[in-house]
Amino acid sequence: MIYLVYLILALSLAAPLALRFDSRYIAAATSLVLLLISAAAGVPVGVVVSLVALALSLDWRLGPFGLALSFAVTAAVTAIYVYYKSEPVVYGLVALALSTAAVYGLLAMDREKENVEGAVKYLLFSGVGKVLIVVGYVLAVLGWHPGLYVTVLGFMFELGIAPFHAWVVDAYALGSPRGAAALVAFSKVTALFVLLTIFKSLKAPSDVGLVALIIALASMLVANVAGLGAKTLGRIMAYSSISHMSYALAAVSLVWWRGVSSSPADVFGVFISTVDLAALVVVLEALASGLAKAGVFGYMPTRLSDLLPPRKSVLNVLNIFSLLGLPPLLGFWPKLFLILLILAYPGAPLAAFLVAWIVLNSALATPYYLRAIRMVAEAPGRVADNITSSYTAFATTIVGLTLPFVIYAFL
Repeated sequence: MIYLVYLILALSLAAPLALRFDSRYIAAATSLVLLLISAAAGVPVGVVVSLVALALSLDWRLGPFGLALSFAVTAAVTAIYVYYKSEPVVYGLVALALSTAAVYGLLAMDREKENVEGAVKYLLFSGVGKVLIVVGYVLAVLGWHPGLYVTVLGFMFELGIAPFHAWVVDAYALGSPRGAAALVAFSKVTALFVLLTIFKSLKAPSDVGLVALIIALASMLVANVAGLGAKTLGRIMAYSSISHMSYALAAVSLVWWRGVSSSPADVFGVFISTVDLAALVVVLEALASGLAKAGVFGYMPTRLSDLLPPRKSVLNVLNIFSLLGLPPLLGFWPKLFLILLILAYPGAPLAAFLVAWIVLNSALATPYYLRAIRMVAEAPGRVADNITSSYTAFATTIVGLTLPFVIYAFL
């Protein structure tokens, strides 16, 4: 943890340098340092996040905003490290706060009026969410466990869970496409791992989990129905993000409500506790959504995301198929594992309802993902695949293909 603290201090001291030269070199160096820290600490998710940040830094002409990218990826890796190494929750909360200013700068990086408007909406709603998360957590630590309802409300703002999801659509549509890539790749990962850390560190009332589960189920339906009417790539990706965050929240909420099942889930012949399986769903949802959308947004050569892409992308077709959940790409596995998590608990009627709900929502999402594929594959210009779309499509495919072997070998 101390190395991450030193890195944040070094970035703060390097801030004046970012105004004088192209700070993508700072972003690239930060990504390499985080890659080494994650590898040495045995945190593979941090390695993947660092590689995505490295691809973004090599692909963009960032100017001073490279420093913001450095802070964003440092916040994400810090939150991941805090969860896996059982560090105090306060470090995760600091990482969550650190990501806000960084992503705001990235969303507004092209300095268009629309970019600033989208960034301000993100700042306001994300700020409200973080205040509620901290207040609720402090109340719970002091012994008033209903304070965790306040924390759940804060994560609804932070993750863009319906009905507090409108800011996500505006931020994705109006923000700089490269900033939106950073938002989905780093901010959501940070928030999800802080949620997991809080869940692991506190013994919460089961009713909180039930309320959160109902909210998550309603949110994924709202997002997928609204996505059917989305006409631009930025808005489609926004509703996709709301849906994916709802799946992740559903996994945590189910374990929060039902507790640890007496019978572990059977995943490729490996028996995994329901708590660990819920964490795996969150990790894979964050990676699948973050990788794919970083590729989609990172290739768009436009000033804002609320425009049709002017150039084709072949590799982002793979990324969007992953978001759809097409096997064996990465996005297929978190939905399958969520279903296995549901089936690990007794109660056939409830399991049948929840599985049917997941399948229904996956089917509802299909038309707007196919529309997104047409947008990137049939754009009028020449093929514009770049480092980001190449790295993300490669990771989406390879991780998806090898995941069963990784689980069987290491879990």
